[in-house]
Parts: sequence; structure tokens; C-alpha cells
Amino acid sequence: MIDILVIISLLLFYGLFIGRTVLLYKWGIKVVVIGVSAKKFAEKILEKILLPVLALWSIFVIITACHLELPGIISHNLVNILWLKYLGLTICYAGLIIFLLALLAMGKSWRIGLDETNTNELVTTGIFKHTRNPIFVFLDLYFLGIMLIYPNIIFSLIALGAVIGIHLQILREEASLTKRFGEKYLKYKKAVRRYI
Repeated sequence: MIDILVIISLLLFYGLFIGRTVLLYKWGIKVVVIGVSAKKFAEKILEKILLPVLALWSIFVIITACHLELPGIISHNLVNILWLKYLGLTICYAGLIIFLLALLAMGKSWRIGLDETNTNELVTTGIFKHTRNPIFVFLDLYFLGIMLIYPNIIFSLIALGAVIGIHLQILREEASLTKRFGEKYLKYKKAVRRYI
């Protein structure tokens, strides 16, 4: 049952992700702007590997959830605790709710990557009253949740890398938003936490 709920959560994530992207494209908004405003080589690499790593990770989630045969060290769980799996599932679905609320609050402002040409207003309503980065909170929760459900070397390393990469991206976005919105963003930054 846990494996089925994991696959459903992945389908929900991609349904929201692709659905919102297609909708915004229909409205004439370019959503995928990965690497467009990255200045440093490391930033460009970080943004460019995001979608391929996400796709490979998703395939590995499906392979693991379907119990397909993989080499031992890759698929061997470090621990096998049932309540930990349920905790991971709860974290994944809580993250999905945060993702949905963020997409609703962002409206036409949602972008994949840092878009310094976006002329929309600063979003501070809805879930953004509680966290400045709800989509990144969702991603952190989702990667960590999957790691708890399937605690193997691969998911552990990817979760660690994701949390670090997401934090670096948040710092870039904060600098960009400070430059763009100035005092308005600084006040918002003081009032609302980066994560939770």
C-alpha cells in the first residue's frame, strides 16, 4: 500500500507541475527559465542539472516502488522501520499540499528557474504569509519523505544534495528579489521566515 501511495504522490506532483506549466504557456508565459539569469558557472550547472536529476530520481522512485531488481547496494535499505515509512509518506503529502497552495498563491508568477525579467508583483499572500519559499519547502519535504520511505544510499545522497542545492538557489533568489523589490522585500523578509 505504501508503494502505491508513493506512485500516486509522484503522479500528483507531476500533474500539478506539468498542468501549471502548460496552463501558463497557454497564457503566453515562459515558465521554464532555467539558467537564463545564472551568472556563475556553478549556478548554471546547478540549474541545468535540476530537471534531468529530477527525472532520473523519479524513475528510481518508480523502480523502487515497483520492487524491480537493482544491484544490492543501490536498492538495499539502510533501515526497515514501518513507522518511518509512514512518517515519510505523511511528509510527502504535506509537501504536496504546500506545493498546491503555493501554485494557487503565485498565480501567473510561477517560474522554474530565476527569472529577473518577471514583472509581476511580490507574492506575500496565502501560504507566502507563512514561508517565503513554499515550493522549495515542498521539494525539501518531498525528497526527505521519499528518503524515509526508501532509506537507501541513492535516496539519502540525492536528498542531501537536493537540500543543499535548494538552499543555494534560495540565496540566489533572495539576492535577486532584494535587488528588484528593495525595501518592500526586506520588510517581507523580516516578517516571514525563509522556510517555516
